[in-house]
Amino acid sequence: MVGRVIRKLGSFVYDYPKVSEDAERAGRFGRLKIALVTDYFTADCLSAECRVRAMTPANYREVIHQWRPDLVLVESAFHGVDGSWRYELAKQSKLLRLTRPTAIFKLVQCAKQAGIPTVFWNKDDGPFFDAFIDVAKAFDYVFTTDEACLDRYRQQLPKHVPVDTLIMPFQPAFHSFTGFHFSRNEVCFTGSYYRRILNERRCFLDMIFESCERNDFPVNVFDRNHDRLSHRFEFRFPKTGQMRLHGKVAHRETANVYKSHLVSINVNSVTSSETMFSRRLLEILACGGIAVTNPSRAVDRHFRDYCHVVTGDEETRDLFARLRHGPSQEDLDRAEAGARYVREHHTWAHRLEQICAVVKL
Repeated sequence: MVGRVIRKLGSFVYDYPKVSEDAERAGRFGRLKIALVTDYFTADCLSAECRVRAMTPANYREVIHQWRPDLVLVESAFHGVDGSWRYELAKQSKLLRLTRPTAIFKLVQCAKQAGIPTVFWNKDDGPFFDAFIDVAKAFDYVFTTDEACLDRYRQQLPKHVPVDTLIMPFQPAFHSFTGFHFSRNEVCFTGSYYRRILNERRCFLDMIFESCERNDFPVNVFDRNHDRLSHRFEFRFPKTGQMRLHGKVAHRETANVYKSHLVSINVNSVTSSETMFSRRLLEILACGGIAVTNPSRAVDRHFRDYCHVVTGDEETRDLFARLRHGPSQEDLDRAEAGARYVREHHTWAHRLEQICAVVKL
């Protein structure tokens, strides 16, 4: 009940970005038709790769029966197009949702009856495994960003449902290396700050901001929650003398942020997984950005050679004391190698190849 009211209010308050729908693209997947229930970043990335239509509780029958997609892809969405799936996929308290949601299960059943394969991708494992497991059980195929969750899925999903690891990709149509153009001898961070949850993540960002302060290194924060009602409370960034707070930038435009700033900050909320990492880290590396990130098992496995991994105050202050005077040739070589590596292994085309191989499209 409360969730329904919040969704309605949000439709008036928030300016939800739009995605280009049903546009045929060049390339291997240019004609592939995918009906989506995803948050904006995923929808935006896929819209540059293939033909997409965003589904809502109101239009999914029309999309499935008239548009006839090749695939239905649902991710662990917290908002969905225009906020239409807010509080409808993840488990919620009874205060926000008094009754069990039905729209997503009706959508999946509609697709199955039409003979269209259904795929669920939990991009937020493992912290949000329990939040989405009930929804995941309804699908033909399940993917997770965290390979450590595979056994948990296999224990709870129907025996005939395949489950595989699908790690985070990026879209090179938006984020790509075009040479070095660091026009701002400053630090940037694009994302969120959490005051009540993810304490390890918050502590890392606090350490970064303090190091910027001590080194007189300006830091530009592009607040992803700037237009949310709670950005002054739960998502409020700390204030420091070197920090400049800005509103969020469009997903595609973050490439210009990473390319123009000398240093780009990444923080991984999940550090214990070997396959779970932030989309932001991929996008920084793809642009040839000089990435500074917290340690994680996934960073160790995939990206340690391409970014600066810092663990403590002194190490971070020393790094920023050096970088504020400009990058070394080693910094540039590392960044260019990182852009090459992610382009060869971590694009949306790579992930679509994997999905289509499993689904046999």
